[in-house]
Amino acid sequence: MKNSIKVIYGLLLGLAFTQCESYDFEQEQYQNEINLLSNSQLIYDRQVADLSKSTDTIYMVAGLSGTNNSDQAFNVAIVEADSLFNAYNKSNFDIDSARFARLLPEECFSIPNFEMQIPAGESQVKFPIYLQNLDKLSPDSTYFLNYRIDPLKTDAFNADKAEVLLRIYKENEFSTTVENVFYNYTSSYIIKLDKNDPETRRPTSSNQVFALGGNSVRMMAGDETFGNYNTAYNQINAKSIKVVIGEQTSQNPLARNVTIEPYNNLDVVQMTPDDMYNNTFLINIISTPDGRATYYKEFRLHYKYRLNDTDPYREVKAILRLEYSPRAELL
Repeated sequence: MKNSIKVIYGLLLGLAFTQCESYDFEQEQYQNEINLLSNSQLIYDRQVADLSKSTDTIYMVAGLSGTNNSDQAFNVAIVEADSLFNAYNKSNFDIDSARFARLLPEECFSIPNFEMQIPAGESQVKFPIYLQNLDKLSPDSTYFLNYRIDPLKTDAFNADKAEVLLRIYKENEFSTTVENVFYNYTSSYIIKLDKNDPETRRPTSSNQVFALGGNSVRMMAGDETFGNYNTAYNQINAKSIKVVIGEQTSQNPLARNVTIEPYNNLDVVQMTPDDMYNNTFLINIISTPDGRATYYKEFRLHYKYRLNDTDPYREVKAILRLEYSPRAELL
């Protein structure tokens, strides 16, 4: 009986080896297929354009899947598309067209190559996209580029990852569109310049700061709010200032002079420096007795504004402060 079991076991083992020899393990390997790098929503949002440069470069990445690197080159071609862009607006805003994302204007980008190769033995190729004129974009809108693989000029590709939305983010030294950036009011005053009805407020909230160009930002003139999103655009235009950061001051290498201007049509007048409200942008380093340092970006502003011609001016003495880490910004 034992011998019979051994014989049967040997036959089964021999059969298994025979099947292994005839089985094509290559069929079980992940195939080499081209895809456009994106997240689960088919959006690639990991790049940020530097507004301090007249031209900056981001990349559209075509990857090659597969268990093993291929020993041959793969051709990749891309063409413009709009299906993901339209689906994004539909799913996020339905018919509320005022809130729709926008395609990046042609004057703001160029793509030198629409056909490239993934070399043999490598797993990706990057299509450079040159960005310029980003200071002309509204800081209140979302911008995308929408491209897909050209099936007529591309080798084997993954149809589920053949299209991508590239989110266009921008940043300068003072703010970014990647996230909402708020500077906190510190030791600040808003003074109503009306002899018959004087009023002094001390704003204790924060002011959202938007990157505009390489050396400019936008913020609300006072402690007014945007209101609801249906009226926000008009409120922003009517109540915002533009702060342009200029050259280093002669007194402090960590301070730079600023100029205060209307963002759109607000009546705003820059006033002469008053003590610490000296119309500068300052890197303020505050050290504790034990040697630890805390770093702040600060706008120190002095100006007056009014929303209507018949209104009294409101004088603003403001220190707007944002804590930051110099090491983190170098990463």
